[in-house]
Amino acid sequence: MIGLSCSPTEYRADIFSRACVESFDSCDWFQFGYAFTQVFEPAVLYEIAQLEGTRIEPLARIEDRRTEALIRLGAMLDQASGHTVVELLNAASALISISRFELVRNVLAILSERRTTPREDFEIGWLEFAVSNRCERGAGSPAAFERMRTAVITRDVPASRVLDACTQAVVWYVKRRELPTADFERWRELGTSLSEMPDRVEPGTLSAWYRGVAMLPAASGDAAATRHYMNRARETADMCTGSESRAADLNAIKTYYESSVKEYLYVQRDMDAAEEAGRALIALDPVWSVSYGELADVYVQSKRMEDAARLYEQAAAAGPPYVAHHLLKAATCRERCEDLPGAMAHYETLAGFAPHSRQVMTQGLGLARRLAHPSATVFERGLLETESHAAD
Repeated sequence: MIGLSCSPTEYRADIFSRACVESFDSCDWFQFGYAFTQVFEPAVLYEIAQLEGTRIEPLARIEDRRTEALIRLGAMLDQASGHTVVELLNAASALISISRFELVRNVLAILSERRTTPREDFEIGWLEFAVSNRCERGAGSPAAFERMRTAVITRDVPASRVLDACTQAVVWYVKRRELPTADFERWRELGTSLSEMPDRVEPGTLSAWYRGVAMLPAASGDAAATRHYMNRARETADMCTGSESRAADLNAIKTYYESSVKEYLYVQRDMDAAEEAGRALIALDPVWSVSYGELADVYVQSKRMEDAARLYEQAAAAGPPYVAHHLLKAATCRERCEDLPGAMAHYETLAGFAPHSRQVMTQGLGLARRLAHPSATVFERGLLETESHAAD
């Protein structure tokens, strides 16, 4: 996330980091098709800046170009007028993969003036959706999807890219209704049609579609239909991987396990299967903090608070993303299993790490008062500052 770089001698790096670097290193800058893995919200970059003890502004603007990747990206931004639309689309995609959204907005402003083909319009719409989804809670998603739909109608967009858009339309309609229902239905119908022609789409893309569409029966509690789609997701994800799998291919398996944990927890209500999926996730990506957080969620639902606390602590120790989130979860679990000193220690850490979190200040203050702990004044002051910050 800082330098878009990963040392070949340190390939115990998580799958996300490896896949981001692979995408950048293997990119053909004159061809469409920059490979995305996962896009994080701006708060993750802020968290990284805090952990690194650096200011967010130069990090977000790539003013410190400490790696070859950042030198190349920075030079492309400095000389944007000298690059083709496709090159700039790829540069913006790379920037999105490391959450540099303001820089992406700058590139999009240039692209909107220079685009001439339906495929260019589609890719611009895709980037506009990604920015709006992560930065504006999807306020701009309807317009972005309309731009993509207009391009799709021309039949100049490859089937796999169209199915990518269909998947995101389904996922974000279910999660927070980012699209009008009529638009969602059109994308869902198109995605269903494309999924019935697997020879036209890449296995990883098809696996993501099945995971996305599984959210529809999951939302209504239809466990059998949900598992049907999840089985299809696993089958197609397995088609991606060989004996020497790329990180991007492994990511299809990883996201299957992540989705399975939630499915077994909230749809199937099968705690043993949820735990098994969580353990498989950790085995696949043992240095990824979220893997431990996923299994910890299972233990919370199973009322195993001590086990959950330990895993949330392991997640926080593993580093970004979501260090504060995992540490707050650990504090809550420690409090619930009456390890009050352990919980208090976490709240004190969080008071410095997340000074504007109302939840941190409220819960920390409650426990400090319960223990007559001297840090109560810290949380009282923090809560006042949080309320003042929110008012501003």
